Amino acid sequence: MDRIHSALMQKQFVLFEGACGTGKTLSALSPSLHVGKQLGKTVIIATNVHQQMVQFINEARDIKKIRDVKVAVVKGKTTMCPHEADYEECSVKRENTFELMETEREMHLKRQELRSARESYKKSHDQAFVALRDELSKELDALEEKAKGLRDRSCNDLYEVLRSDSETFRDWLFKEVRTPEEVNDHALQNGMCGYELLKRELKHADLLICNYHHVLNSDIFSTVLGWLEKEPQDIIAIFDEAHNIESAARSHSSISLTEHSIEKARAELEANVDLLADDNIHNLFKVFQDVIVETYNARFKFGERERVRKNWYDMRISDPYDRNDIVRARFLRNAKEDFGDKDDIQVLLSEASEIGAKLDEMYREQYKKGLTGVMKRSHIRYVADFLSAYLELSHNPNYYPILNVRRDMNDEIYGRVELFTCIPKNVTEPLFNSLFSGVLMSATLHPFDMVKKTLGITRDTCEIAYGTSFPEEKRLSIAVSIPPLFAKNRDDPHTVELLEQALMDSIENSKGNVIIFFQSSFEAKRFYSKMEPVVDVPMFLDEVGVSSQEVRQDFFEIGESGGKAVLMSYLWGTLSEGIDYRDGRGRTVVIVGVGYPALNDRMNAVESAYDHVFGYGAGWEFAIQVPTIRKIRQAMGRVVRSPEDYGARILLDGRFLTDSKERFGKFAVFDVFPPAERNEFVDVEPEKVKYSLMNFFMDNEGQ
Repeated sequence: MDRIHSALMQKQFVLFEGACGTGKTLSALSPSLHVGKQLGKTVIIATNVHQQMVQFINEARDIKKIRDVKVAVVKGKTTMCPHEADYEECSVKRENTFELMETEREMHLKRQELRSARESYKKSHDQAFVALRDELSKELDALEEKAKGLRDRSCNDLYEVLRSDSETFRDWLFKEVRTPEEVNDHALQNGMCGYELLKRELKHADLLICNYHHVLNSDIFSTVLGWLEKEPQDIIAIFDEAHNIESAARSHSSISLTEHSIEKARAELEANVDLLADDNIHNLFKVFQDVIVETYNARFKFGERERVRKNWYDMRISDPYDRNDIVRARFLRNAKEDFGDKDDIQVLLSEASEIGAKLDEMYREQYKKGLTGVMKRSHIRYVADFLSAYLELSHNPNYYPILNVRRDMNDEIYGRVELFTCIPKNVTEPLFNSLFSGVLMSATLHPFDMVKKTLGITRDTCEIAYGTSFPEEKRLSIAVSIPPLFAKNRDDPHTVELLEQALMDSIENSKGNVIIFFQSSFEAKRFYSKMEPVVDVPMFLDEVGVSSQEVRQDFFEIGESGGKAVLMSYLWGTLSEGIDYRDGRGRTVVIVGVGYPALNDRMNAVESAYDHVFGYGAGWEFAIQVPTIRKIRQAMGRVVRSPEDYGARILLDGRFLTDSKERFGKFAVFDVFPPAERNEFVDVEPEKVKYSLMNFFMDNEGQ
């Protein structure tokens, strides 16, 4: 904590890896709050895992018991708005509500003037006061009519917030650490909007607990800073589960455009011909849409069209290594005769964007005045801005263009062009450079050099790593000598037999719940079908596209009641991290194989981008190897969650063995684990797994 405090005071970024039980959250929060108090900074702690947000709230409550700290917890607007209105609609209603309040103030003044005119006439019988009274009455009638119209187009929940005593709510809010649900309940009981209530008080908070997107999305972060009445340099940011920042930032910086959006933009242009000098913009959009349709129709192989369903289906339009985008090339070729080269097209797209901006303003005014019941947005502007960015970036090695297709509500196929961000430094680098200081913490943050390179951290850092402090005898980590589960080996009868026996021995000799993580959901389903008929305890399967919450809850209940069940999942699913399998919830975790992500075009493009930026070979390490080992380490960490807890971690693949480098050369992964963790690995032959487990659980059950 002293090192973190010192680093924050020196405006450094702290890279903090700490195993479960090392007290990462408190170790980061306490010094951050102290520095914030000293220097007048606000602390923001963010996560992308719901369970961790609950943990932050509990930690903040513990801190509040010993020191006075004002804490606010923020969730997305749509989850807190009583009417589930989106941001733009809410913004217009907010303007109308403020205008209504101002109109009512004017009405109050007019009534006072009217009373005064009547009183003056009674006293003097001067006809001038009669004329004044009549004029004031007309003005008051007009204001009442205006207020009536505004009332229908404003937000009554916000109206009540603006009329309320903010100090009363502030005292209630900061008396304890309130969850967004508690704020919403309090607001609804008083006919108010919890989101608006909370916004007004954020500037008084010492600590803000929120989701990644409140910080990584530049527009949302700018809005949050406005509520806080702070600049980025006034913020100390703490990112939990920081190994996920890269993928979260990637999703925030990737952009896409659907065929339907282009159709809407063309219809919008046809409806507003008076704003256009000619049909050029409409025709340009049509050229791009035609290229999209022609491309996916031409690229469908035999039977492929029938496989397209409701989920987006990727189609290659650019080699992930050479970046020769055929959609861009066809578009520029087809557009050249009528619209000129790329620079000429960019000028036209800039004009289109300006027209869209004017329409956005017009739509806003129409909604504000009640002329339309729906808040519209300009599709012209969106299409123009996307196409402009696409033409500039699709050949940039940091981006990768992809054509997706899926079926719509009418079962018709339509397309989408996506500009996928490979290295999201354009989001993280400017953010981290603008903050006062920050902490990136995770149980699996190593290697630190890679974190700094991929996120663009160029400022001074303080690097801290703590292994687990739990008793070593409470955990067992074994690497089982099963032939590497490469795709080509997975159906080998001898390998399958060894694997099935090792899994059966792991289940039969574990004293409590067993979680098994396979390399893919397909493998999990395959082994579930094989083993469910022969295993004599309840078995659960975590499937893609099916909510895991009910499965997880049933599995937990069996373990917590002293029983045993088996949960089969996959490494890149939602159950391998961020879930607490404490005590009876999980006694044994089994990792089957080295679960590399599917090496599709997206992953190949990311790998290629890293090679391009950091040198050949960096792509495999940065994009594939290290993220996979982090996932495995996260999965291993699902058991043994406290000093009293105990559990076994079983790695079923020869690539985890301590001598795997000699056996399997470049395919070995043992050396990729941090030294403290790999030092605990014990090599075991498949037939000895049951004895290792029997001895371990016998030693710990008796304590």
